Amino acid sequence: MAGDLRPTLTEQGVVSSVGTVTVLNRDGWFLTASHIIEDLAKADHCKADLQKYTEQRETIAARLDLSEKLKRKQIGHLIHDQRWITNQAVVWGNGRFHPDGQIRGDLDSDLAVGQFASFDPTSVAAYPVFRNPATPLRIGTSLCRLGYPFNQIKADFDEATNGFNFAPGTYPVPRFPNDGIHTRVVMAAIRNGGRTVKHIETSTPGLRGQSGGPVFDRDGHVWGIQTRTQHMPLGFSPKIKEGSREVTEHQFMHVGWAVHVEEILAFLKQHNVAVALS
Repeated sequence: MAGDLRPTLTEQGVVSSVGTVTVLNRDGWFLTASHIIEDLAKADHCKADLQKYTEQRETIAARLDLSEKLKRKQIGHLIHDQRWITNQAVVWGNGRFHPDGQIRGDLDSDLAVGQFASFDPTSVAAYPVFRNPATPLRIGTSLCRLGYPFNQIKADFDEATNGFNFAPGTYPVPRFPNDGIHTRVVMAAIRNGGRTVKHIETSTPGLRGQSGGPVFDRDGHVWGIQTRTQHMPLGFSPKIKEGSREVTEHQFMHVGWAVHVEEILAFLKQHNVAVALS
């Protein structure tokens, strides 16, 4: 398992996020959540939009038949978003790993698979064993979720080198486990009219930074890959006082959803990726 750091620069400044990548086998194949890699595609779209805006602005600025006032007015009408990504970097596994080619994602299941280039199989101490879905996945089984939450990654952008710098002490990014029990199997329609995807539900929530990480039993066998947290209304709405105001607080139970091992194995089979089964 590895941490995935993504510093991103927009006109509003640098933001960073962390996700989890599960290394699958000695060939360097890895599995993560599709939404973790969406920023990569978003950066490409932003680059195209920013280039279009820059060209339109330069065309207006170069016109000799317009006054400076009209130029400013027309430029002001152009679509421009300060949240456009201008620079981005992705650091896989503390910089040890580098994806080879395209990372293939499935929006419905929220899974993504790729392969690390020039992968050294000895760089990973042990590879995951996936729970055989042909055997019962019993309700009430103790499970553990592992990933990289609670990490505030500080980075800045160096225009001289056209790259990002991480604050001292960033590495190694500490992992954090949280436990729970298997509560039920959930079939969820991800998009309107889309296919349903099978999930393992746990009694505790998945945390930001754990997406893409494994949910496994006490034998270390992987039951799912964490992708979502659901907020279940409890039906309790106590009223509390905030100064002179009375506020209604709606109560929720937060549960984790991990893509079921059955879905994972079918997805990996599509991409000819072999993993160990219990």
